[in-house]
Amino acid sequence: MKPIRFSKFMGQSRTLRSFRLALAAPAVGLTLASAQAGTPAAPAAATESAAANWISLTIGGAFVSGDDAGMRSRTRTNGDFYGGIDSLQYSQAIDKSTTLSIDGHALPGLEDYEVNINLEKADVGYLKAGYKQFRTWSDGSGGYYPGNQYSVPTWGDDLTLDRGEITFEAGLRMEKMPEVTFSYKHAFRNGQKDSLAWGEGIPSNIANTFKVMPALWDIDEKSDTFELDVEHTLGNTDLGLGLTYEHASYTNSRVNTRGYDTNLLPTSTQRGNSFRTATQTDDYTMDLFAGNIHSVTRFSDTLWLTAGFAYNSIDTDTTGGTRSFDYPYAIYKSSRGGDAFYKNMQGGAQVEQLIGNLNVMWVPMPDLTVTPSLRYEHENQSGWNLINSYTLAIPTVPATAATSTFPIYGTDSEKDATTGAIDIRYNGIENMVLYARAQWAREEESILLQNLDPAFPDWRNSEVAIDEQEYSLGANWYPMSGLSFALQGLHTQRDQGFNHSAVNYVGGSQTLRPVMVEHDTTLDDVNLRMTWRPCSNLSLVTRYDYTQLQYDNRGITWTGSNGTPAVTATLSPANNAASILGQIESGNTISHIVSESVTWSPMARLYVQGTASYIWSQTDTGFTGIVDSDNDYFSGSITAGYAIDDKTDLTGSVTYFGASNYGAAPASMGYGLNTEEFSVSLTLTRAITANMIWNLRYGWITSNTDPMPDQTGGYNDFSAHMLSTGLQIRF
Repeated sequence: MKPIRFSKFMGQSRTLRSFRLALAAPAVGLTLASAQAGTPAAPAAATESAAANWISLTIGGAFVSGDDAGMRSRTRTNGDFYGGIDSLQYSQAIDKSTTLSIDGHALPGLEDYEVNINLEKADVGYLKAGYKQFRTWSDGSGGYYPGNQYSVPTWGDDLTLDRGEITFEAGLRMEKMPEVTFSYKHAFRNGQKDSLAWGEGIPSNIANTFKVMPALWDIDEKSDTFELDVEHTLGNTDLGLGLTYEHASYTNSRVNTRGYDTNLLPTSTQRGNSFRTATQTDDYTMDLFAGNIHSVTRFSDTLWLTAGFAYNSIDTDTTGGTRSFDYPYAIYKSSRGGDAFYKNMQGGAQVEQLIGNLNVMWVPMPDLTVTPSLRYEHENQSGWNLINSYTLAIPTVPATAATSTFPIYGTDSEKDATTGAIDIRYNGIENMVLYARAQWAREEESILLQNLDPAFPDWRNSEVAIDEQEYSLGANWYPMSGLSFALQGLHTQRDQGFNHSAVNYVGGSQTLRPVMVEHDTTLDDVNLRMTWRPCSNLSLVTRYDYTQLQYDNRGITWTGSNGTPAVTATLSPANNAASILGQIESGNTISHIVSESVTWSPMARLYVQGTASYIWSQTDTGFTGIVDSDNDYFSGSITAGYAIDDKTDLTGSVTYFGASNYGAAPASMGYGLNTEEFSVSLTLTRAITANMIWNLRYGWITSNTDPMPDQTGGYNDFSAHMLSTGLQIRF
């Protein structure tokens, strides 16, 4: 779900300009004018003679009560003080044909930096170079089973992740010459973030009580990308060529905690703190080469042809990966034979892909446009994974350790996919536009999954077929000035079938047995929008959406002779090893969405805008004993702006989000969400001179799940006051 977005909050650049409240907010997000100290444009009367270049300085901070980490995660801020250059824009003509421009920002505290340098010479080309970096924060707390509300275990409040890139680009733009563009980008991602892969722990020695232990990612990623693009026009045809090479390397670890068998620990103290740490580390590299050619041919104003062909090759390798389990207590190490870990884990995959596109735009008559298209894709993929050796403690007393060779799994697949579509648009009826689209796709894939170790001759051969179709119809109607209607309907159907021609698992492995033979998805959507302007200072937009999403599955049950695996199984009800089940409706989601937007300007100095949306959504699984889920929520906002005088503006915003969807039994994990969020922001802007603008901003936000139970138990609730001031100087 999209978060509520505060478009300009507290003077912070890229990070806070989209001051995101990760509230699991509605699919229709809210955009507010809020408390950003980056200086907005001054009133028109004060900017007529303003200079083109500027620098904006800002300083601000937040005062948080409650969970600091929750505030940082939801607002994408540091929850503390910051300051620096919020915005810089400089442009200078070096000579009559050459221009140098620089823009960027630097906000220590938020660790948000960006600088872009552009040198452009008319009729020759340009050079660009840039650097940017920004930080995001994560909440490292875990969850809990409602009814057993112990303190939530945490990795701490300082989970931070830095993202950034260094870029260079050069372009040749000379008359009657091909346009040539070369670019290089080095991107990186480094730090820690939370993970949804929680682990189950056992607190103390209390029977039938559980904590949900948190996980985190240690991330170290970097990539280098080189691109070359050439564009040229020959007669009535535009031709293009593109080449890309990318090398990426990752060293990522996911760290989790799990509970122990408490019977192995004699004292309550050891039982109360006996959580092992499990670490999964992967050293991964990827090399990608991609090339494409494309063209646009204009036979006439009523007939265009576009074509494209692309080739992609991807080679990935995982080397030196590990899986480790760290036991904190010596007595547990002794009883389990020490820490356990897998080492020297390796794997890899190669993918080759060919794609061809053909599109025609045809206007057979002035009011009718027809656009048919065709796409073909062929893909070959092969992969393997291997654990060269592992050392694993054997749970015996006295403990023994073993070193062994793990099976080698391999995958080979070949896929062909064809997609055809047609778009039709007609505006020959007065005050009305009609349009329709249809798309059909067929995909066939052959997959061989096998164990390459002769000691474990397990394998599975599957044929997968996917048929997709999508149809949409729509109309826009303008019955009178200031009033319009838009109606659209959509139907999609995706049928996926698995024909498992043979399955062999004589080695005893259960992982290669198929569990699904059919998976179908159906989506129907209807939406209606009305835009009405009853008078010059009032406009309304009303929208209603109805969506139904249904999943139907058919699976397999496995019994075998006397409950043991069969040597080879052909999938038919007559075979003793596998029986195909009847089709079931595994999920049916129905959603109603109503939204309203009102903009009113009762006087020249004042405007008011309000938005509200309500979503009613329910998912029915169709299974006895499985709790169905709701996803209902309401969100709304009011924004107002008032021009106190020709140099002073005051704006304010109020937002609200509320959801109450947790209905699971107390003994189960709550993946629904109960949350109330409320925010207020005020901004005062004053044009001191035409080239100097000052602002003062205040914001308040609160997020609350307590006393409503959900998977956070109220431990992530917070309230925050945020204050900032900024000064923009133009020169």
